[in-house]
Amino acid sequence: MSSTVFTVDRGSPLFRVVVIAAGLVIIMAAMKAAAPVLNLVLLSLLLAATVSPLPVLLTKRGLGRGAAIGLTALGALVGGVLLVMVLARSMSRLSENLPVYQASLAGLVDGVTQKLAARGIQVDEALKPNPARIMAAASGLLGAALNLVGVGLFAIVLVVLFLVELPLVKSDDAPVGSFRQRADNAMVLVRRFVGLNGMFGACIAVIDLVIMLSVGTDAAVLWAVIAFMFAFVPFGFILSAIPPFILTVLEHGVSRGLIMFGLFFAVNFIGDNVVKPKFMGSGLGISALVIVLALLFWGVILGPMGALLAIPLTLAVKELYPALMGDSPSVQPAIQRTDAVVAQGGLADARPTPVAVRANDSPPWSHHDH
Repeated sequence: MSSTVFTVDRGSPLFRVVVIAAGLVIIMAAMKAAAPVLNLVLLSLLLAATVSPLPVLLTKRGLGRGAAIGLTALGALVGGVLLVMVLARSMSRLSENLPVYQASLAGLVDGVTQKLAARGIQVDEALKPNPARIMAAASGLLGAALNLVGVGLFAIVLVVLFLVELPLVKSDDAPVGSFRQRADNAMVLVRRFVGLNGMFGACIAVIDLVIMLSVGTDAAVLWAVIAFMFAFVPFGFILSAIPPFILTVLEHGVSRGLIMFGLFFAVNFIGDNVVKPKFMGSGLGISALVIVLALLFWGVILGPMGALLAIPLTLAVKELYPALMGDSPSVQPAIQRTDAVVAQGGLADARPTPVAVRANDSPPWSHHDH
């Protein structure tokens, strides 16, 4: 009785593609299963990277490394606890005012229906928004958010621990092209992007807070924090403006709501398209199509939090890809500057750019004027 033996050429491209695809599927399934814990860790790391430029600035002012990190960690801890308390109070107030919002929404729906009827347009009852059902859904969301207050406090502890562990200066003793060197470059790139984008988003969120307080929007601090979080999502400010706009319309009428939305949109649009590029440099090195696909991909894997983490995670994967694929370096990477570039320059200066150097030539960075 004869048997047939099949052999697989492990060096074939097909075998490599199949193995890589199987590994990616396993990794994605594991990340999806661990999404709640992974989201908490990654969000805490993102927030820590946002404030990580502060120790660098303090050390440039003459403060010691340990004192700079300790002062930043203490500020993050105290500020984070106060912010969680304010957010909890804001959500509790929103929950208490839901009946008022429901009555305002019902009156608004009836007013629109009457105006349409006066013009001879009849609206079917099935098409009318149901204020009671909408407010019931909002109440469920607020209740779930209030239950996450304890998770928020734990996230603050993680932020402080990440601040202590994140180094101020990247190590330069790793072999060129090694996984450690790529990981160092990825960490520097992500920290600089998140630091610049986070600090800029915080400034815009403060301006948005002033706008919402001026027009009388309820729970303005909550919406400002949401606006800050959506600063990491391309054109996320449009989504972050919708809840405060609706709330302002329900509280103070359509005219004031439109004023709030117009100011909100103008500030964020000018900031994202005029001011931010001057600080961030020419771009991220990834196309618009890749950004959209990254939002979809990480959203499927990590849920809604994946949209906030899509760009930093994509930047890290892009930098680590050659090392993970086993590609050997053919050029010598340029010397990386420390994280002080966050306070001095833009993201374009922070990206590691390979530069070919001949043995008899002087390094090209020796002629740069820092």
